[in-house]
Amino acid sequence: MPLYRRVALVGMAGAAVPVAAQPRVGETARTLTMLNTVYPPFVNPPDHPLGEGMDVELAREALRRAGYGMRVELVPWRRVLLLLRHGQGDFTTTISRREDRSDYLHWSPAYRLGANYRLYGRSGAPLEIHALSDLAGRRIGVIEGFHYPPVLLRQPGSVMVPGRDIGSLVAMLMAERTDVMLVTAIAGAWEIRQRGLDARVQRQPYEYTSDSPNYLAFAKARVDAKVVQQVGRALVQLQRDGTQARIEARYRL
Repeated sequence: MPLYRRVALVGMAGAAVPVAAQPRVGETARTLTMLNTVYPPFVNPPDHPLGEGMDVELAREALRRAGYGMRVELVPWRRVLLLLRHGQGDFTTTISRREDRSDYLHWSPAYRLGANYRLYGRSGAPLEIHALSDLAGRRIGVIEGFHYPPVLLRQPGSVMVPGRDIGSLVAMLMAERTDVMLVTAIAGAWEIRQRGLDARVQRQPYEYTSDSPNYLAFAKARVDAKVVQQVGRALVQLQRDGTQARIEARYRL
């Protein structure tokens, strides 16, 4: 059975409780700790009937082929990045590459080449988003700490309202704290379907296509570059032999 553990957290200043120092992952350490946040269907909560999530399964299989085991710790996304920066976990998934992150992360080969971003409003509301310019002056629900294409966040007068996860964005939208929520197409459609909200939210006509790939990212403070290369070769093999496509097909609604 997959091993999940939630990291203990303190409420003050949003800081994580320091965990005990761990040795670097090299040839002698054979289990890597994935830090992630619940982000269905990429990362599902524990005991989900469909499984761990498409990117968790993908990472687990890539590590298995490279000769490593994997355990999972689920925390909010901002804490994922903080813990990786300080070497208190080994890697994460479903992350976009940015130069500031390269200071403390090794990158795998890209395993998903882009993402579409959708906007949802409340069903029956007169708002319609047909173009980027229609976001001007709008309150937009976004997941705190996630990378979004900058052009989506820079429309004149728009205000970003952060939430912890997609569930939070839906709640804010229903409470009329936001006008629209901004989500990736796969994750947004999944969450809306799973929560039975199809009749309560309205997908907007505008959809943004991004060429920002997804990666596995490994903490430089914890993981040797040789390990990253081993896992990267296995990840490419999963794409070529169709394993990734088969994993993803089980999760798409």
